[in-house]
Amino acid sequence: MTDKQKANKNMTIVAINMALLIAYTLLIRIYGGGGEGVIFLAFIIAMHFALCLLLAIIPNLGKGFLLSALAVLLIGFSTCYVAYTIH
Repeated sequence: MTDKQKANKNMTIVAINMALLIAYTLLIRIYGGGGEGVIFLAFIIAMHFALCLLLAIIPNLGKGFLLSALAVLLIGFSTCYVAYTIH
């Protein structure tokens, strides 16, 4: 497998994880209600982060899931904060 194919596979993994993050953030924000929604969203983001770290152990997919874990951590919790401060 060439470096370009590996990079494409890694970016595909990151893109799928970001799409999932956006989808469940919007769903929880729309249907989650008030103050308890932010706690539930933070829990889901933490579980997503942990799952990405766990899947980073897989040899051929490790870098993609490690990048996804970092993106979920950085983007997810900042989005969580922003989503619940805008009224």
